[in-house]
Amino acid sequence: MAQPTINLITSPDKLHSSELSFLLINPSNVLKDQFNDVIKKVKRTANLYLFEETEGSDIEWLLDVLSIVDYVILDIDNTKETEWLVGYVLSFDKTYYLTSHPIRVYNVLNKNRVFDVKQIAEGVNYFAKV
Repeated sequence: MAQPTINLITSPDKLHSSELSFLLINPSNVLKDQFNDVIKKVKRTANLYLFEETEGSDIEWLLDVLSIVDYVILDIDNTKETEWLVGYVLSFDKTYYLTSHPIRVYNVLNKNRVFDVKQIAEGVNYFAKV
């Protein structure tokens, strides 16, 4: 059996396959490290789409990828320029989000608030079929 591979995909690329897929939106370095620790335990190939906002970010790519991935992990605290998109991204059941803002009521739109990527893995049985 071949070694599992993590395919890192950024704008403007897309990889259409049946592999397990994730979209990280504006992840902090801590979030990236947490995701890396969890994905090492998943014994299958996965596609990792990475969106980090910059001036001139490819929003069309983000919206396209949002519809094709299995899981979305949104770091709200690092979302500055594309904050207007947070509500839309949270409307998907497959979206999990992290924020340190206690007052914001994102849970009205989405109940998948987590404090660590490990919580996501535990909640969905290590991303279905480890």
